[in-house]
Amino acid sequence: MWKIYSKIAWRNLKKGKRVTLINIFGLTLGITAAFMLFTVVSYELSYDDFQSNSDRIYRVVTQDEYSDGLAFNPGVSPPMPDALKNDLTGIDALVPVINSSLFVTIDHAVTNTGDNKFIVEDAFFTDSGYAQLFDVEVLAGDLKALDKPGQVVLTESEAKKLFGTWENAFGKSILLAKRVEASVAAIVADIPDNSNFRFNMLASYQTLKSNVEVFEYNFEEWGSFGSNFQLYVMLPKESSADQIDQQLVAFAEKNYKDRGSSKKSFFLQAMNEIHFDSRFEPISGEMIRKATIYTLALIGIFILIMASINFVNLSTAQAIGKSKEVGIRKVMGGSRLQVIGQSFGETFIIVFVSAITSTLAATVLLPYLGKVAEVPDSIRLITPSFLLFSSAIVIGVTLLSGLYPAIILSGFQPIQALKNKIQLAQVGGVSLRRSLVVMQFAIAQILMIATVIAVKQMTEIQSADLGFSKDAVYYFDIPSDEVKDGRLEVLKQRLQSNSQIKSVSLSSDVPSSDNNWGSNFWFDGKREDVQFITSLKYGDADYFGNYGLQFAAGTGFSESDTLKEAVINETMAKKLNITSPDAALGKTITIGGGGPWMTITGVVKDFAQNSLRDEVKPFIIATRKSQYGVLGLKLDKNAGKETLASIEEEFKKVYPDAIYSGTFWDESIANFYQRENQLALVYKIFAVLSIVISSIGLYGLISFLVGQKLKEIGIRKVLGASIPQITFLLSKEFIYLVFIAFAIAFPLGYYLTDQWLQNFSYKTSVPIALYVLVIAVSLLITAATVGFRAVKAALANPVDSLTDE
Repeated sequence: MWKIYSKIAWRNLKKGKRVTLINIFGLTLGITAAFMLFTVVSYELSYDDFQSNSDRIYRVVTQDEYSDGLAFNPGVSPPMPDALKNDLTGIDALVPVINSSLFVTIDHAVTNTGDNKFIVEDAFFTDSGYAQLFDVEVLAGDLKALDKPGQVVLTESEAKKLFGTWENAFGKSILLAKRVEASVAAIVADIPDNSNFRFNMLASYQTLKSNVEVFEYNFEEWGSFGSNFQLYVMLPKESSADQIDQQLVAFAEKNYKDRGSSKKSFFLQAMNEIHFDSRFEPISGEMIRKATIYTLALIGIFILIMASINFVNLSTAQAIGKSKEVGIRKVMGGSRLQVIGQSFGETFIIVFVSAITSTLAATVLLPYLGKVAEVPDSIRLITPSFLLFSSAIVIGVTLLSGLYPAIILSGFQPIQALKNKIQLAQVGGVSLRRSLVVMQFAIAQILMIATVIAVKQMTEIQSADLGFSKDAVYYFDIPSDEVKDGRLEVLKQRLQSNSQIKSVSLSSDVPSSDNNWGSNFWFDGKREDVQFITSLKYGDADYFGNYGLQFAAGTGFSESDTLKEAVINETMAKKLNITSPDAALGKTITIGGGGPWMTITGVVKDFAQNSLRDEVKPFIIATRKSQYGVLGLKLDKNAGKETLASIEEEFKKVYPDAIYSGTFWDESIANFYQRENQLALVYKIFAVLSIVISSIGLYGLISFLVGQKLKEIGIRKVLGASIPQITFLLSKEFIYLVFIAFAIAFPLGYYLTDQWLQNFSYKTSVPIALYVLVIAVSLLITAATVGFRAVKAALANPVDSLTDE
């Protein structure tokens, strides 16, 4: 029986080739979109799920409560790991993990790479407990060596980069930071991309503690909190994190009461939340907000619903044409259940073909997925979860698309069907189909609103006044361990003699970056902490001119090797209750408490220290040569590759043993908004896709209406109605549908985009013209889609429609 049903279904689909192809095209668009979004969402949700102890691993995080709000830090102070080992009970393991980039030197005799100097990014200082918490595949050696000083572990890829082959790396000696000897004690497999614990090297924690002067960590400094100095614990099975949190409350009370300008507290953050919690950055890898994942999943669901609505509209438009077939089947003894089965069979074939086509299309599009999402090039489409999802899609879309047409067809009365007396009301009228088209257009307009606002926001951010000049600024890291030997000034002078370089500055950092270096401070001679922390940057006297910072009052400071004079920003002056920028000049300030008092020589206008997602923070800029690690250059607008080559050449002359890597500042700033730009691109793609699918839906509904009004159209033409009059008759109600859809889309689109804009301290305005644009585009699409079918119907010969069988 099923074989016969299949043959009949196939013949019916072939007979209505045009509608079948339209259905397959619409469903293929929707299912392909769903497959691509599923690949992204499932990848993001899979972060670290390969870790066997993921439900037992927690990170100790820090919260600072100030008078003006809360601040969060994923790191702890250097003395805390040892102190907590003595104070915490009810844990299976406690492991420090400190992320750093290390300068590594290798003897030429043991490397086949032709070079012997490397920068190893994501080098974790830790101990052998790391392997107890996290799953690591050991290829050679033993991770227990991490309990000894001078021992490192390399990943397979990093070992190949350093030594040519990982086998050649095992047991070899290397030099860390030019001064610390270490031995490669083990080689481990590369960490999967979907992990927030991707490292290239593990170095023993004892190596760090034994060489504090080299790595610049003070294990007696309780007030130093770096986001890269992190601490992880593993709890016993069935244990509660709340019990440890209570112990951390007591620990904070014991060690941090009345210490510093904030109330410190510590608590556990579940490992499964690290990838999604925007308060605390991961130790490596990417972070994504769950709201972004929900948005992508919701877009996928919307697109599938729209594609299914198209199928329903086109299928019910065909229903009257199938009435005789249904009548004959019922007269011959066919049951309603058999008609339903036949209808579902046709739907299943279309959905199955669409799913196969979508799989092929998604495979072709997969290499481009990295342009709209943070996924690796190695990501795979066909996985067990994808097969399960695709099966669910086929079943779900078949039910969603086929249920209503099957019920309508199976409900035809045989006598009426055979006499071709099936009326509009018997196929559900047009009210349902109108409602479905309104839903489609509401979804499309929501995506259009989101697209327009997201693009406007990102365009304004990229052209916003950041408070400095980022164009033609080039910078690179300088060896911080060689600051005192005088070579920095030599390099600066050589670069200043280049006519293509307008200015040069040495500093701890460029004005706007991901860095957030903060400190407590005293002000105006009072030897007590001000009740908020200040952000810090150190730079030379050329810092302000080089980066185009503007002064609200005063000037920059004079050149000095040590803390002597300082410049603050407008936000700092306001938070200190200084009446005007000029009133801040001459006052004194000291960083950290107990340090040298600095005289404030100027107040710079506020500038974006981080991305425009973040509010402007109170800031101090001072001179401190020992902290310089960046050299920035303002280039002439005519500077080209030759200038960049000469900069590298001068650097290598002064620092022949260092590694050079330069970056344009505007490119670095653009990276702040990579996620947002990708999301804006997603909105663009799916807004266009929703418009295409909506157009197909409109075509289905107008086809249905034309089929119902053929005789009316014929009579009107015989009575003298013109083609424009008939076209207007068929088209006018769709204008109402567009406005009804907009009435639904406007509040939803406004709410959703307003929630997204809350992620930015700098928000774009949303003029009413943007919403007018959305509805205008909707009307234009409606006119083009409906007008085409209406004109075609109006041009038809009335004799054909008025002929009575």
